Amino acid sequence: MRLLILLFSSFLCSVSFAGSRDTVSIYFDLGIPTLNSKATATIDTLFYNDRLYTGASVLIIGYADFLGTETANKGLSYARAANVQRQLQQFGIDTGHIKLCIGRGAIKRKVHTPDGYPTDRKVDIVILKTPVNVSNPSASVSHLPAVHKGYAITDLANYSPGETMLLRNIYFPAQSHDIKASLRELDKLYNVLYTHPRLRIQVEGHVCCITGYTDAYDMDTHENMLSINRAKAIYDYLVNRGINADRLSYAGFGKQRPVVAIEHSEEDAAKNRRVEIRILEK
Repeated sequence: MRLLILLFSSFLCSVSFAGSRDTVSIYFDLGIPTLNSKATATIDTLFYNDRLYTGASVLIIGYADFLGTETANKGLSYARAANVQRQLQQFGIDTGHIKLCIGRGAIKRKVHTPDGYPTDRKVDIVILKTPVNVSNPSASVSHLPAVHKGYAITDLANYSPGETMLLRNIYFPAQSHDIKASLRELDKLYNVLYTHPRLRIQVEGHVCCITGYTDAYDMDTHENMLSINRAKAIYDYLVNRGINADRLSYAGFGKQRPVVAIEHSEEDAAKNRRVEIRILEK
């Protein structure tokens, strides 16, 4: 443990911060490493308000309160940090921009309360406002693979007919086709189509984690058409903004076209749970 703390300390000493930092705390339930709905919503809000964005560099530092053993708290704090890293990767933060992902165990306090300290059950996301120079790269090795990689929506016009682009920053609530959380990103898609009037596209929805059904359940319509409904929601948004319907089409493929054939983890599920844009004509 002392060695890990020394590594962490030396890493911070080796990072050159040319500008300011913005730290956001994500809170967890007692003894739980996974994000609750409030924690997920907090991260969603960071992206929606542009406090976090796909090119940002971050440090992810997990903690626990004093309840439990030192070993358990160390593992718990790292698991929390790792789950936050997965969530950021699903929102488009590239592995190379995650400069540190570490668990520091319990926060030391002189006074202990019977129920612990809920504010200590957290992960701090340190958003670096400027690029950092790391003199000890081994201290910042990411422990998790990237979930999604791709280009920005503004590059869509550079794709060739038949090619697809993964929409990395399109977010839907679970079992829903509501697009409210994705309006800023959809505005970018609209702008590309508006400025390239010959561009024709198909919006394609895909889901994960289903067996025995052709598509996932949509709680908004109470039918198993989630991938179709999500693609159509984006189609409808673009048509309502004024893009000619003749330039657009949509399709839902359920789990017919998985990126990962057998899902063994949340990373695998995230790769299959996606919306893509296929270029039809340009």
